Amino acid sequence: MSVDESHRGLHAEQGALPGEHPGRSADPVIKVDGLAWLELEKPDLARAEVFAHAFGFATTYRSATELHLRGAFAGPPCLVVRAGRRSRFVGPAFRAADPADLLRLADATGTRVRRLPEPLGGTAVDAWEPAGARVRVVSDVLEHPALPTQPVHTLNLGDDRPRTNAVQRPPRAPAVVQRLGHVVLQSDRFRASLDWYLDHLGLIVSDFLHFPGQRERGPTMAFIRCDRGATPADHHTLAMTLGPRSRYVHSAYEVADLDALAAGVSTCWTSATSGPGGSAATSRAARSSTTGVTPTVSSSSTTATGTSSTPASSPGGPR
Repeated sequence: MSVDESHRGLHAEQGALPGEHPGRSADPVIKVDGLAWLELEKPDLARAEVFAHAFGFATTYRSATELHLRGAFAGPPCLVVRAGRRSRFVGPAFRAADPADLLRLADATGTRVRRLPEPLGGTAVDAWEPAGARVRVVSDVLEHPALPTQPVHTLNLGDDRPRTNAVQRPPRAPAVVQRLGHVVLQSDRFRASLDWYLDHLGLIVSDFLHFPGQRERGPTMAFIRCDRGATPADHHTLAMTLGPRSRYVHSAYEVADLDALAAGVSTCWTSATSGPGGSAATSRAARSSTTGVTPTVSSSSTTATGTSSTPASSPGGPR
């Protein structure tokens, strides 16, 4: 039987070796606070909305050319989808920690601060990283109030058995998306793109991956988090991998638990097979479609346990 050793040799297990990438910038332009939303283009917004509702999103705004999809937690939409000739990932939008950071970023990138349309509110700076992806940083955007979330089930754990002879079944309904978790991007200019995010947005590396037996050649994938000081942050908000072309890989969304996800898979599958793509479930509580830009869903509330106060030379635990 073969053993998967893809996570062997992570920085988290032994720290950076002398001369290796430090995993952070010594003097970043700003430090973003989190991932705000992702922007996509789809040729058929009506079909995209049908699939999104079966997936677990709710609509906050809909026009002939634009669709905003949100999770249940308070905040801006998770996805901004605009009408386009083909399915296309446009780029991520990050939240600035302070409105003044937009001025600093605009000055550093030779761009300008501009006002966002009314359905989003706030202001933004658009910049382009070396592989050509547009990266947006926003501030003071419209915050939608929280929606009801799915209740979690009562579990018997160890000697604690609060449920005895009581049947419980999750409803066959879409797993309610709670929030946007992370996005994974592939870059044909991996090192340049990585350094750009660290230098301009103040992100820091939680873990590096290398080709087996080729660590001396440098990392080929990075799991990157927001530097929020002592405030806990997800292990990664952005993951980047080296590849032959720059593209979107997947995005992940938090749901209540595995039961909610498993019960919702059938509704997502039914919509997908008659709509814009197919879907499947994995053991990592992920759901994905074959459209190339419809996101995956990553499980549950365990995603926000990392802490950005961990030094980059000895990053947070393995993925």
